[in-house]
Amino acid sequence: MSVAESAPPGRGIHSEGRGWRRLGLVFLVLITLAYGLPLLWMVGTSLKQAGDLATDGWLPSHPTMAAYRSFFATDFLPALRNSVVISGTTTLLSLALAVPAAYGLSRVRSRLIVPGLVLLLVVQLIPTSATFIPLFRLLAQLGLVNSQFGVSLAQATLFVPFAVLILRPAFNSLPPALEEAASIDGAGRLRFLVRIALPLLRNTVLVTAAIVLVSSWGELVYSLTFLLEQDKYPLSVYIAQSVGRFNNTWNLLMSVAVLASLPVLLVVLAAQRRLRDGVTLGAVK
Repeated sequence: MSVAESAPPGRGIHSEGRGWRRLGLVFLVLITLAYGLPLLWMVGTSLKQAGDLATDGWLPSHPTMAAYRSFFATDFLPALRNSVVISGTTTLLSLALAVPAAYGLSRVRSRLIVPGLVLLLVVQLIPTSATFIPLFRLLAQLGLVNSQFGVSLAQATLFVPFAVLILRPAFNSLPPALEEAASIDGAGRLRFLVRIALPLLRNTVLVTAAIVLVSSWGELVYSLTFLLEQDKYPLSVYIAQSVGRFNNTWNLLMSVAVLASLPVLLVVLAAQRRLRDGVTLGAVK
């Protein structure tokens, strides 16, 4: 009898499972190092004194918050507020268009819907530089040039198809009996969407909103193109200008990068908890 034949049943499956877990652990460690080490260097550099930049290693020998305090006397806070307004408006616009569109497309039975959405995403792979002139003319006709709402509207055109692709399968997962029961109780499609579907799919909607918010937070090109006044620029433009403003003063550059990353980090942590809780939280009673 061979060794493979004499092995207890299931031992090979358990060994294979342990092998995959070890491989996953190695991959997780590599990903953590790839993303964690640059973040560690960024935070450590932001806490250094200007005279220690060339002598200290990764961690500062004399930590100081001087670089952070210097930004609160500049136009950093207005730029932060502008980023919140632009990215928040972009997220609300994207969801306001994507949620009803995804719900409507989930009720249409056609093989052409998903290929059509994918094709729309592929079309958006066209370089954004090719869309500047038509978008600028369109926003000018609408009176939205040099308007933060115009920037948000331009960004929303990029995220709506993506949000629809995420939300449509979630609406498809809802049992048809729910909508039938709601219609028997006299609820129309809009009431079903607002009062029943969205509460059941709140985690999926919130995760989609977080993805759109994080993606629009660092938008640079549209802000530089459609905004004409300095006091309307978001953080992404402020950071781009800081590269030339602070030159090689790395502690100032890294401190503004850390401050700009904190809101995104909080959003990602909140979205991770929602994603872990599951899509069907609060299911049918």
